Amino acid sequence: MKRHGIERQTLAVAVIPILILALLLESYFTYTRFADLDRALFDRAKLIVHQLASSSEYPVFSGNQGLLQQQVDAAFAQQDVNSILVLDADLKYLAGAGGTRNTYERELFKNSLSEVDDIVTIREDRNVLWFHQPIVATQIKLDELANATADNLSSKALGSVIVEISKSRLNIAKLEMLGLNLFLLLLVLLSTMLIAMRVSRRITLPVLQMNNAIRRIGEGHLDTHIAGNRVLELDELASGINDMSRLLQQDRNTLQQRIDEATQELRRKKEEAEKANYDKSRFLAAASHDLRQPMHALGLFVGELHSRLDTAEQLKIASKVEESVEALSSLLDSLLDISKLDAGIVIPQIQGVDVESMLKRMVQDFVAVAQRKNITLRVRCFHAKVLSDPVLLERILLNLLSNAIRYTPQNGTVLLCCRKRGDDLRIEVRDNGVGIPPTEQQNVFHEFVQLANSARDRSKGLGLGLAIVDRLARLLRHSLTLRSSPNRGSTFSVTVPREFGVEELLAEQGNVPVAAPSRHDRMENLQALVVDDDMLVRISTAGILESWGCHVMVAGDLQESKELCSQIHFDLVICDYRLPDGNGLMLADFIQENREIQPAIILVSGDTAPEIQQASIARGLHLMYKPVRPAKLRSLVIFLLKKRDELD
Repeated sequence: MKRHGIERQTLAVAVIPILILALLLESYFTYTRFADLDRALFDRAKLIVHQLASSSEYPVFSGNQGLLQQQVDAAFAQQDVNSILVLDADLKYLAGAGGTRNTYERELFKNSLSEVDDIVTIREDRNVLWFHQPIVATQIKLDELANATADNLSSKALGSVIVEISKSRLNIAKLEMLGLNLFLLLLVLLSTMLIAMRVSRRITLPVLQMNNAIRRIGEGHLDTHIAGNRVLELDELASGINDMSRLLQQDRNTLQQRIDEATQELRRKKEEAEKANYDKSRFLAAASHDLRQPMHALGLFVGELHSRLDTAEQLKIASKVEESVEALSSLLDSLLDISKLDAGIVIPQIQGVDVESMLKRMVQDFVAVAQRKNITLRVRCFHAKVLSDPVLLERILLNLLSNAIRYTPQNGTVLLCCRKRGDDLRIEVRDNGVGIPPTEQQNVFHEFVQLANSARDRSKGLGLGLAIVDRLARLLRHSLTLRSSPNRGSTFSVTVPREFGVEELLAEQGNVPVAAPSRHDRMENLQALVVDDDMLVRISTAGILESWGCHVMVAGDLQESKELCSQIHFDLVICDYRLPDGNGLMLADFIQENREIQPAIILVSGDTAPEIQQASIARGLHLMYKPVRPAKLRSLVIFLLKKRDELD
């Protein structure tokens, strides 16, 4: 159901009754006035016909057509008379005016004439009226002259008078009256609408102001205030809203003060807890060497003791002690590893890592363990290099592979493989073991969580391996994912960025062809310009170019780079897209307009918006996205220089 506002409903309430009343009154008075006009025309027409019939008695009786025509002309001069026709008793034409003589036919009125001695309307349409009255000769009987009465009078029809009366003036008067009535009706309606709108706005405008004020209060602007109103009820409502806003403001201030106090207290306690945890981690990390020393000595002492015992009972006790020392040493190593990771002491050493050789070496280490459980251990990999810390990455994969073999039942299978995913390499450890329920897949990365070891059997691990894996992956910024279903096995995946060689990079990108060796392969003595507003980027880019043999100049903004390009001819320009006073496209346009020999221009951007790429393609420029690998940059520079030489 469609809803309407107060103003529209008020307007409807005011206008509809007035409109109905005005229409009824206008209809009544218009009908009455039209009836009066029709009656007046009828009365005047009858009077004209009666007078003409009376005055025509003698001329018709005496046969004086001249006098009869004079009477007809006098009557024809009356207003609204279109034509007059005087006929004898045999309906023969005697006199007329207005063209009826030429159009008269004997049978025209034969069937319409009345036998009575009174005026009758013989024909009527929208434009004319036809009236008829007989011409009667009144005679008095001579023998009864003294006692003549109305009953003694005898009448004889001598002829007929037919008059055509025009309704044109009547119709015009009706139209004018109708137009005036409609104008007055419209004027009344407009006046009513204006008055109703003015009255309704005195209500709707304050209501809208209150609505906006309530909305602002709901949005949190509790200082909103509504002005008073001349309508008593609305003024009281505005005062109530202002009081509500003031009370809400007071309550919010009080609540905000309490929240601030609670937040400060919570922040203080959180900082204390974090500091305590950090101090604990720092202490454990710093005490690693001191803790390992006695454990190492204890292991040596147990080994020496084991070699000096003779009896089987003594050897059995020594073996149990040795197992306990190994378990304690393994637990201590794991705890210290976690503490060092939490304390931020471990700093990754990112470098190129040969994944194929690492995976094959790891599989060889676990072959004996897998054979004891009759587990098939497979590896599928190809030659590829990734960017990671080789020690930490191997630690991640060792823990995952160890867990897979530990929780895979007898005669199971464990697969270690890698797959390309764009610029990354995904290393997967798959098994067909017990699997992990979906509700527990996040919990397995917490400390001391072992779903299949509720009895805490040390032979099944300590529950710290996946916690270490999770921390190492976050430290290296490698994506760690888990896919698993109960009784169908698990797949742990680590996604690592690949390190590309020049040929592999170009084949992967597909936008820069591999160029044959030329005189620019070593890039000695090339004049290069590096434009970037970040000082570290300028220094690092200039350093790599200088290591390739280029003479490098740097600029920090568009204006400085334009000045250098105006003075020096550069073979190579590497420019950041966004500059403090413009962008790299502006510099490229400037160089193309002012230098006859064009340098090789490379745009570098950290923004991957498609508009930048489209604008670069439109100008024939090469765009590279940060971070840019040195091998890819060198290959693109060589390609552009060779292409320029071919054009020259």
